[in-house]
Amino acid sequence: MDGVAQPDPDLLIEFEDVLVRRGGNVLVGPVTWKVELDERWVVLGPNGAGKTSLLRVAAAEDFPTSGTAHVLAETFGRTDLSELRPRIGLSSSALANRVPRDESVVDLVISAGYGVLGRWREKYDEIDTSRAVEMLESLGAEHLAERTYGTLSEGERKRVLIARAS
Repeated sequence: MDGVAQPDPDLLIEFEDVLVRRGGNVLVGPVTWKVELDERWVVLGPNGAGKTSLLRVAAAEDFPTSGTAHVLAETFGRTDLSELRPRIGLSSSALANRVPRDESVVDLVISAGYGVLGRWREKYDEIDTSRAVEMLESLGAEHLAERTYGTLSEGERKRVLIARAS
């Protein structure tokens, strides 16, 4: 091949010496991190430690400055990240802060399947709505479907974001 390691299909995330630098400042890394299919992770650290920057790379929202990043067996720089994003479920406070307050809960959950945040003029199928309601039901949050995100309590917002990530 051409020197780039092939991704392990059994890993969700495979970072090798991933570094994120912005404006001359190192925000993350270098980090080597592997997440297997049956693992669940929580990223903790103080403000400014690079948690959000690390998760933006893991969610295919950002490229690392250096290192090799594979997510869902796709290699960054060799795949269209906009096609990869809908396959990734992420819940974070950084995401919560980007949700439009007037976004309906059901639209918020639906739009995750298309890798977007905030509905504009998209038309969704009934199957999309049914799946979103099922996700909300699985978390006991189906009664929130028609509410707007800005009217939810903090706990309700977290359940809705978990439904979106599912």
